[in-house]
Amino acid sequence: MDVPPGIASNFMHDSIEEGAIIPAKPPNGRFYLDVEKSTPAVLISNGVGITPMYCMAKACTFENPQRQVYFVHGARNGNFHAFQQEVMGLAKQNPNLKVHYRYSRPQDGDGGSCHSTGYVDIDLIKELAENNAEFYLCGSPAFMDSLRGGLKEWGVPENRVFFESFSKAPKKSNSESSSTVAGGVETAEIVFAESGKTLTWNQGDGTILEFAEANGINPDFSCRVGVCLTCSCKIQEGEVAYQEEPSGTPDEGEVLICISQPKTSKVVLDI
Repeated sequence: MDVPPGIASNFMHDSIEEGAIIPAKPPNGRFYLDVEKSTPAVLISNGVGITPMYCMAKACTFENPQRQVYFVHGARNGNFHAFQQEVMGLAKQNPNLKVHYRYSRPQDGDGGSCHSTGYVDIDLIKELAENNAEFYLCGSPAFMDSLRGGLKEWGVPENRVFFESFSKAPKKSNSESSSTVAGGVETAEIVFAESGKTLTWNQGDGTILEFAEANGINPDFSCRVGVCLTCSCKIQEGEVAYQEEPSGTPDEGEVLICISQPKTSKVVLDI
């Protein structure tokens, strides 16, 4: 495909040499499949959301092949379909892995790869699986919102629906970044307990993460849109208000500082 060069891959090729040390983090987050379970699993994705689903299907194939797994993926056509042959290779090894590919705009020659035409929706899921399964969703926000709503109407409990957004972080203008969120305050004292700094945050200083960075404090972060949970930290006092409802759910007593601002006049964070 004709795509622009990647920033990360270009940096790796142009700047990293043998012997270089690259700081890295271990896998994180709560979007994972417990392969030891026997409950049927339905893996539903579109676009590049297939990436974690392929890993989940592979793990089940090699560690718990008795588990019933439905692999449902939507793509434009074969030119936009990652891991197409890899997943089918797993299905040949694992009779309990059922694969269904749906293309929205199939091309000539896609007949051998495409099982149906259209978009992956709740009606297709109902045809392929039962609602007593666990459902894993990864793809575009609109895709997941539609399926989550459909699964809820179908009677699937929320604790059996797991999802992760696989979309690019939106670019924010300076005005969007610095605006006060609903329920927030105009000024607040933020105590960064581990860093030993007590600072005054004012409207216009952005998110707590942006404010910390501007003052020489560098908390862990990755997505900056409330998805990955890397920035999650303990809040010892006070409350925060979110710019938008986070996709990821932090542990009790923790907050995501990448999309939040102070909600109370004093906030104490374990940073």
